[in-house]
Amino acid sequence: MQNWSEEMWQILLIGLIAGFFIGYLVARFTNGSVRAQKQTQQELRQANETIAEQKEQLEKHFTEASDLMKNLAQDYQKLYQHFANTSTTLLPDNQKEIFALTQENPTPHLTPKKEQPKDYSEEGSSGLFKHES
Repeated sequence: MQNWSEEMWQILLIGLIAGFFIGYLVARFTNGSVRAQKQTQQELRQANETIAEQKEQLEKHFTEASDLMKNLAQDYQKLYQHFANTSTTLLPDNQKEIFALTQENPTPHLTPKKEQPKDYSEEGSSGLFKHES
């Protein structure tokens, strides 16, 4: 190996100092973007937690609403049955037929009607399907 001269040591020392300085500048300028990236990740994590919390609250809301609607339907059926059962003793004979069907169908208003609705007029078609004579 050759002996290193004083000039080579100086060049090596200058290169080392320049390398540290450049490394410091690079670290300093990229540190801001690292902070911003960490902050963005924190905000994303917080937003995901908020969304999960809202989703849980929404599921709880619809579960409770479903239970309440079920209870409401059952209470309505009990009330209707009560009216039907007591109508035989409380109503005059000519009005008892209102609740007579209750024993067979407790919710007559929910059964489909047997008569189909008419979708035409007495004179025939109207609108786009009308044939001109």
